[in-house]
Amino acid sequence: MRLHKIILQLNDKNYKFLVSQLKESKADKFLALLTSYREKKVSDNDLMEQLDMKQAAFYTLKSRLYDKVQESLYKNITDTRVELLQNVANIKYLIYKIPRETAIGILNKLEKELLENDMPNELISVYKALILLHIHSKKYYSYQQLYNKHIAFNLAQDKAEELLSLFCKTLSDYYLTRDPQTLELLVLYKKEMQNVCNVYQSHHLRVFKNILNIHFALFSPVESEMKNDPNIEDLLKELTEIIKSHPEDRTYKHLVQVVDFLYFEYYHQLKLHKNAATYYEKLVDNTATFLLFDHCCFAAHFLVSKVKHSLAEQLELFLYQDSRSSEYEPTPENVPEFILYNWYLACSSFYSEKYTDAANSLKKVINEIGLKNFTYSEIEIKLFLSLLEILNGKIDQAEINIRSVSRKIAEEDDEVKYFVASTFLKLLKIAIKLQFKGKFEKLVELNQMFEALNVGKERVFECVKLNENVLKQLSK
Repeated sequence: MRLHKIILQLNDKNYKFLVSQLKESKADKFLALLTSYREKKVSDNDLMEQLDMKQAAFYTLKSRLYDKVQESLYKNITDTRVELLQNVANIKYLIYKIPRETAIGILNKLEKELLENDMPNELISVYKALILLHIHSKKYYSYQQLYNKHIAFNLAQDKAEELLSLFCKTLSDYYLTRDPQTLELLVLYKKEMQNVCNVYQSHHLRVFKNILNIHFALFSPVESEMKNDPNIEDLLKELTEIIKSHPEDRTYKHLVQVVDFLYFEYYHQLKLHKNAATYYEKLVDNTATFLLFDHCCFAAHFLVSKVKHSLAEQLELFLYQDSRSSEYEPTPENVPEFILYNWYLACSSFYSEKYTDAANSLKKVINEIGLKNFTYSEIEIKLFLSLLEILNGKIDQAEINIRSVSRKIAEEDDEVKYFVASTFLKLLKIAIKLQFKGKFEKLVELNQMFEALNVGKERVFECVKLNENVLKQLSK
């Protein structure tokens, strides 16, 4: 039960509403628990003592407060179409209790409003009711056709949404493995999305398809699979136009942030940093919220691009404070996000020369999740960790990780895939040698070679740049 975290995430309006409810009902113990969690006053053990409660009673109190928080949040959800949904819920009452002509008139009005608000799922219930009420009418067959059409369309829309979600999950796996078979699966999802969207003409389907195709072009380009696709800029323009032309659409209101993310990534890759900054500003203050979008975009990649953008704008020194100001905590169940979030924390610490903090973030990944299926990322993490251990003066620990990486690369037996990583490994091996003539000059040479090679799909350490000061520390 993540009661503590949920209470911290409540906005001020919902929190104050809940406090007022508990005060009105004179639920003092609930109120004490709520305010203590909100203000991070004391531990659970201290609270049990303060409230004079045994463990079983205390956990019952927590469970009941959790229910109250859920109920309060549910009641405070705002949706401009709640009234429409309530009317849909009352359809059975119309069928059995209201005179037929009146019921049909209400249903026809509801049908019109649902069409205007683009609510195809709810229309299925309306057409099902109209079929029943027209069992003796010539209109029976036309309503039956509309019902069947919306059933098929909703299945297609659900399939497209599911394909986008699976694509984004697989894309995050591919980014951390660079596995050719995973890339083939991305190609398969792209083709399947095209097939689904060819069956129906729908702006919803076009939106899902465009988001997938833009991701494909940005993060996993396979030229042979893109030859018939519009360019990224045209896909982005179409996305923007569709969303603007349907301002009341429930899904599109949230997908605006996905479009901002894709524009940012597009301009960032083109090195048009001024254009990228416009969209970066829209996302950066809501990073924790945006990471929840991982079911419809590669949200965790924003953490990587956030560091790269800060480097391009020479603002990397501000990353540390920014990275520690968020209450967000990724779950180890989402392996890609967990890896990238802690990598982001490590990079933020690295540029503020807080090498111990950076190392701890990477050790957290190694200790809390299995990297068995993420060899590419494991090598990256251990190389970065070796660098940090050297900078911390822990040469013995660095040597252990360097040997581990050397074994891993040898076991993989893929010289091309790990050529860039092997170049950085050479740099680290020079750094830990006590006696090496012209050590600094050699490190500079290897670092220049590493940066020249570190492009394309086999690149590593996208966020880590070794400046002259770091190279000097490594040479000592």
